[in-house]
Amino acid sequence: MSIPSDIRPLVDELYQVLDDTESLATEGLFALRRSMSLFPTNEILMQYFSSITNFQFCVAGTRLQAENIVNNILLAGVPDADVQKAADYLAALLHIAPESKMMIEKVIERLEVLP
Repeated sequence: MSIPSDIRPLVDELYQVLDDTESLATEGLFALRRSMSLFPTNEILMQYFSSITNFQFCVAGTRLQAENIVNNILLAGVPDADVQKAADYLAALLHIAPESKMMIEKVIERLEVLP
């Protein structure tokens, strides 16, 4: 069985946002490590590191939730009402997911002004 065609774009968009956020977090950690090598005891840099890794954890958790929802949709005999609830939850995840991306972007912007 495949994902219903009306839900497929939602799932694809959610996964794309999560992939973009993961890439951005990786980029942020590389930038952060360069600064931390110069200032290893800087508390602000440590907070940025903690923030980015927390966002990575959030993205991983959101991805796991989405994968579980999609797997449940693919089960045989799932009532249409449950598929709709799953779609609504995926839409909620898609609404929340960009917040992590924006927060990572803010951290990276702050890092870019550092030496």
